Amino acid sequence: MSKTLINFRCPEDVIDTFDETCRFKNMNRTQTLIELMRNHVIEKQEEIENWNTLYQMTGRRPRIGV
Repeated sequence: MSKTLINFRCPEDVIDTFDETCRFKNMNRTQTLIELMRNHVIEKQEEIENWNTLYQMTGRRPRIGV
């Protein structure tokens, strides 16, 4: 599986609290962010599919494919 490095800015208070929750779950930042991203994708997949079906029914181009 190929991997890509991502970087972004985040307020320090959020990072501090995030680190506390990571320690509580005994996970590092990367593990936690990947889990959050995967859960987000799974959660939104059905919504995206519903919108794409609506777009196809109206002749519009689907937004994205998941």
